Amino acid sequence: MTELPTATARDGAGAGTDEPRPGSRAVNVAWLLGGFCLTLLFTVQLFRYGDEWWHIALGRLILNQGIPTVEPFSFVATQHPWVEQQWLYEVVVATLVRLGGNGLASLVLGLVGALALLVAALAVPRRAHVPKGWSAASMVLCGLMAGMALGVRAETVSALGVAVTLLIVQRWRDGNRWAVWLLPPMYLLWANLHAGFIAGLGVLAFTLVVHRGSRSRTAPVAGDLSLAVICVGAAAAAVLLGLVAGAAILVLLWAVFRPVPIDPGVSRRPLLIASVAAAALTLVNPAGPGLYGYIAETVSNPIISQLVSEWQSPNFHDMLTRLIEVVAALLVLVWLLGRRPRVPDILLATAAFLFTLQAVRNVSLFAVVAIPLLSEYGAAAWAARAPIGLRRRLGTRLPGAVALVAAIAVSAASIAVMAPQASAASAAQFEQTHEPETAADYVAANFPGQRLFSSDGDAGYLAYRFPTGRVVFVYEEIGIFGTGPLTDYLDIATISGPWKTLLAKYDLRHAILGSGSADVSALLELGWTVNCYEAPSGRVVMSAGGSPPTSPPPPPSDAPSC
Repeated sequence: MTELPTATARDGAGAGTDEPRPGSRAVNVAWLLGGFCLTLLFTVQLFRYGDEWWHIALGRLILNQGIPTVEPFSFVATQHPWVEQQWLYEVVVATLVRLGGNGLASLVLGLVGALALLVAALAVPRRAHVPKGWSAASMVLCGLMAGMALGVRAETVSALGVAVTLLIVQRWRDGNRWAVWLLPPMYLLWANLHAGFIAGLGVLAFTLVVHRGSRSRTAPVAGDLSLAVICVGAAAAAVLLGLVAGAAILVLLWAVFRPVPIDPGVSRRPLLIASVAAAALTLVNPAGPGLYGYIAETVSNPIISQLVSEWQSPNFHDMLTRLIEVVAALLVLVWLLGRRPRVPDILLATAAFLFTLQAVRNVSLFAVVAIPLLSEYGAAAWAARAPIGLRRRLGTRLPGAVALVAAIAVSAASIAVMAPQASAASAAQFEQTHEPETAADYVAANFPGQRLFSSDGDAGYLAYRFPTGRVVFVYEEIGIFGTGPLTDYLDIATISGPWKTLLAKYDLRHAILGSGSADVSALLELGWTVNCYEAPSGRVVMSAGGSPPTSPPPPPSDAPSC
């Protein structure tokens, strides 16, 4: 019976005489430098999520008083214990803001995001000799896609962590026995920056499950049958149990059937020991083992997906979100047109794609997984399918000096476009137009220390503005509040259920709301009055009044300016 090609032939650069040739060092550096700077246009972002503000407030609190043991901002009694897991991230961001304002924080986290894309581009097998032009193109495409989840947020740090994990795993597969020992200290740091380290541990567990050091071969018929069982089983699990369960079943079925041997001759022991040490060191954080309970509670809370858009499935009616489909389709295309893909690559990409379909916040994970695969298999597909004449014309290499000059020019243009966006003036203007800055000033002058009702997004900014006194309701640390407070918040926010009774229960007599929200109309009918209107951000400050009005109240835009 015919045997499958050896793993060396499958995994390496053995794509025939048209194998992509390694370019000069200068040309490679030029491609990567140009790609890195172009991705800064997507990764350097101002505080567009809203939760950056309460993280800064918490970082300042930690620097001044130490790590809090209870939730510090809300007047609501939370149902779950306070877990201050990403304290180090908050301290870093608060320090950056203190040193250089919001613009410096945006720039530094943008550089971290671009570095994640660059590291992912390096996570290709060395023996594949992928031209760095393919790596740069993959970085830019996937960076544009990942931009919807990057920015001034701890998820950006986790994107870098996953990318570094992929790089270390690939170097281990390349035969580097020492790279794996970078994992334990990295995960010790990562576990104090963001809970996304769980994705990195997932990559390590996946690698250990699919690794097979034996040099034995499996017959193609059995391998094809096993692959069919894996695909059908994963699809059924995704439909019946959910996308996350489908990703897990995908890996478990692989462990059972193992249709193709992986990494022959590479010892699993160093990676296993380093991974166990890394997982153990994640417990060295303020929450200890309770960190994993916090992650489980957050992921399993059904109300989070109702309140927070990034926990929802992607909206494919949005043109930028369609890039997720484009990248997935390109992966399938290069796998079909080029050499036979390694099965673990298919499994990992499929799992990352399924997690992204579960919650759009996982798109950065899909991006760092897709970049090295698009680079390697895209180059192989080009070598196998492109006309020889076209390959020769496009394969003509520029002199190293010319390539570097071109890369520097592209980089300078990218920086010239990006830098003003992260300036102090732009950051201040962005805050004024997107956050209730003037409305908060009005509240501070007229209703100091009074409880405020607002959207959960605005509550994070209000926690930043009023870090003492516990004046905010629910903000975007949703997981700790529990079902009771979250349900009460939703009832008031959606004007449903006993919302009037809840206003009295929580002693809510002041609010900062979007002028067009349903709450404004309902509160006006209840007798509340509009104190002022903040034109730049479209927020209004409202207070409880006396009896309901006998005539229609004036629109909020007619109120005096805050």
